Amino acid sequence: MAVAFTMMLAIAACGGGGGGGGGFKGDSGGSGNGSDTYFLQVALKDADGNDTSIVSSTSPGTLQVFVTRNGKKGPAVPDVIVLASTDSGLLFPSSGSKLTNSDGFVTFRIEAGEGKGAGTIEVSVNDEVGNTVTERVNFQLGETGLRLGYLESGTFFENEIKISPSGPISSEGEAILTLAIVEENGLPVQSAESISISSPCLDSGDATTEPANPVATVTGQVTVTYLANGCEGVDTVTARLIGSAAQAVGDVEVAAPSANGMLFVSATPELIVLRGTGGGAERPERSVVTFQAVNSANEPLEGVRVSFDLSTDVGELRLSPTSAVSDAEGLVTTIVSSGDVATGVRVIATADSGDTSNVSAVSDVITVSTGLPDQNSISLSVEGGFVVEEGMTKDGVTRNLIVRMADKFNNPVPDGTPAVFTTEYGAIESTCKTVGGACSVVWTSQAPRVPTLDDNQDLVVTINSPGYNCPSHNGSSGPCPDDLGPIRGGRSTILVTAIGEESFIDRNGNGIFDQDEAEDGLWSNLTEAFLDNSENGFYDPASQACNPDESSLNCRAGSEEIFIDYNNNGFFDADGDDIGNGYPDEGVLAVYNGLLCPLEGDGIWCTRELLNVRDSAVLILSADPNWAVSLYRGRTPVSSTTAGNTYTAYVADLFNNKPTAGSTVSITAGEPCTIEGKTSYEVPNTTAPGAFTIGFTQAGVVEYDSCAGPAPSTTGELTISLTPKDGGPEFSKGWICSANLVDTAPDPLCPTP
Repeated sequence: MAVAFTMMLAIAACGGGGGGGGGFKGDSGGSGNGSDTYFLQVALKDADGNDTSIVSSTSPGTLQVFVTRNGKKGPAVPDVIVLASTDSGLLFPSSGSKLTNSDGFVTFRIEAGEGKGAGTIEVSVNDEVGNTVTERVNFQLGETGLRLGYLESGTFFENEIKISPSGPISSEGEAILTLAIVEENGLPVQSAESISISSPCLDSGDATTEPANPVATVTGQVTVTYLANGCEGVDTVTARLIGSAAQAVGDVEVAAPSANGMLFVSATPELIVLRGTGGGAERPERSVVTFQAVNSANEPLEGVRVSFDLSTDVGELRLSPTSAVSDAEGLVTTIVSSGDVATGVRVIATADSGDTSNVSAVSDVITVSTGLPDQNSISLSVEGGFVVEEGMTKDGVTRNLIVRMADKFNNPVPDGTPAVFTTEYGAIESTCKTVGGACSVVWTSQAPRVPTLDDNQDLVVTINSPGYNCPSHNGSSGPCPDDLGPIRGGRSTILVTAIGEESFIDRNGNGIFDQDEAEDGLWSNLTEAFLDNSENGFYDPASQACNPDESSLNCRAGSEEIFIDYNNNGFFDADGDDIGNGYPDEGVLAVYNGLLCPLEGDGIWCTRELLNVRDSAVLILSADPNWAVSLYRGRTPVSSTTAGNTYTAYVADLFNNKPTAGSTVSITAGEPCTIEGKTSYEVPNTTAPGAFTIGFTQAGVVEYDSCAGPAPSTTGELTISLTPKDGGPEFSKGWICSANLVDTAPDPLCPTP
């Protein structure tokens, strides 16, 4: 499935965990285990391409189907009809049938209908001999019995909108609308829901909300900014839960335009880290918030007493001072200090308006978080194709590697967060520091290009190796569509690490890792990071499979792997007491590692010790221009072709790697031979091992009159050509092709001259 998903991307991010490998993430498995049938891989994705099991009116789903032959790693099956049906929601196209593209892919759109609840999508395809292969994926259409209101200190206030500040706001000021959607037990829902917000001022355009309608949420909690722009007096705001009768109401009071006002100026910085976890300018625990007091003409007012308040004090957030007097420029400042719970907070500034009421202004959101990347939010991608042209034979060919990191709440990490890189082959810049959550380094082709140990160099597989065995055909050498590993030539694993924390599911939405979440196993436990040369997801020198027996080929393939010794104990830490993770039992209890471990749980069900989060990518060092092309009818190699038969061609370099992404493989046939259907194929951008595969049918007919003379020649030449995208020399190979001979004489007995 990793093969399938990366085929869809121009710039692909490989999967993390354990320091290596990738994955067709979110797949539901596959069907069809026979060697003569098809194999289905099915995944339901949201609008951002992430795995999902929820479909709602604002969050339709995309069903991705990938059809291969002979199992999940087999060749893609193009131009086959895929049927899809569902017992819930709406399926598009409504016919429920689509044709796979040239890469074996097809997609369907799933939308929510009127109802809610669980549903199933069934996908099927008929193979060439009439067998039906079926796969299913389940999904959820929201929840029922929902209530709308707001939560405060664990108490739910139904049918009410929490509005901050509670007093009037200036004529162009802001108010914060806080809402919560809870289920029957009063807990925030975890389904995709949407809320519509309306009021007389909103309907007339004298006020707006941010975000605009409808407001979507998957956590059950919503914060909306109300912006006055011409509205005056009391504006009754109504929030309605779309698809439900639930609603909540609240009043926003807007001061008259002639009244004095408060303006928000800045909050510096807008991201602060949890109390006790900061250090230096890059990880501050305090934010300076500035407002300005103005008169009705927006001119600064000096000497105005302004009081400050927080929109929430969860985790013991602090504010100092709680009031101040404006200076000659009308400016007042206060400082927000972080607590020990990750959250978003705003500062509310309130001043005497000069008449019988007060006016207020609200700051932008200040985020209190770890400021650290978590494991499921680090992503490494390659700019350009995964296959590096002439990477095995030429120094100085480069690729740009980009790492992107976000914290537990998927906010970009602070600028200056360092990432560290290492590579199996070639050279790579050692580190970069993020700007806007991302940074990049350059990988360059050079030595080394082969394993360090001589014995391992002798085991590198080529298309001419002794003992060659290709599962897909009966050839004794040459390109193979399958993985010939495990010690593969010309493949360089790249590892990126950063100091961060493990990922967990915040089941109750309180921003910390609770004991219940620990007992339910709602976190992803990590080993120490390692460079996964063998691409099998294990640090082989420490794995149970290779210890103590290191003689197997699989273990030899990973024998040169290195790990990042984060705690400097000289030992690879698998971090767990369960030998089911593939490593020997270390007698260590697996616990969550991260700053979102509460103080009362530190050392009991979690720890505030950090670790290396990681991701990896693979670059393929092409051995071009030494290309090889082999031709098969079924599983049998052929040296010529005949009209009416279907053939498969495989293209690879010495190490059975595909050509550079974007290269073109074409088939031409000289008279009297012809090619039916598609004659040109583009090589996809993928790290999947194995040769590039194409299929075609040869045709051609020669007509002659046997009474008029001898039969003409029925042979021509069939040529398969590779045109590299990088502008390298074109490669081609030819075979003799034969057309069908048809006698057009009207009578089997020719007339006497």
